[in-house]
Amino acid sequence: MQTTPRKNTARIQKGQALVEFALLTPVLILFVMLTVDVGRAFWESIDAAGAARAGVRMGIISDTSDIGNAVRDEPNSGIPNTTAAWGSVGPGTSFGTCLTAAGVCGDPGGCAPTSFSGTQLACFAVRTCTLSSGADLGAISGCGAWGVRPSNGGHGLQVLVAIKFPAVTPALSSFVPGGTLFLKQTSLGNELYF
Repeated sequence: MQTTPRKNTARIQKGQALVEFALLTPVLILFVMLTVDVGRAFWESIDAAGAARAGVRMGIISDTSDIGNAVRDEPNSGIPNTTAAWGSVGPGTSFGTCLTAAGVCGDPGGCAPTSFSGTQLACFAVRTCTLSSGADLGAISGCGAWGVRPSNGGHGLQVLVAIKFPAVTPALSSFVPGGTLFLKQTSLGNELYF
């Protein structure tokens, strides 16, 4: 009777399983972390879409309602309504108060990556759009420069919200220049009731 080959086979199989585990574990951990990052980005994108819709809704209701406050106060957003989080479009700033068409409303650069400074997490921009029929309920045919909200009827409104999303996973950071995604969501309104 020979028992030696059987013991060697079992030993080889245990060693093979250990090597396979050591090789696959980092890949699986990276996959889980990447999944978490993508999930976080999706959640932030939903926050941005909700904030943009809240801003358009406020612009639709009245030409004197503060669009900026509506965007920043979106109840489902995890971003606080502070100047530290919103930067130059934060509460009490010249770009953050959007009561009327007089003056600049929202970021005049359209929330480009260069608009973000320091610890700023979010940005919003507003612009007036032209309706194809020239009256309320027409389709939007084009939009003007960022920073101007509609002052009277016959115009549409677009609100853009951008969120700075730093990737945690090294794999996602390698796909994104600088390791930071800028998630942008817009909402259009063409039924302005004023």
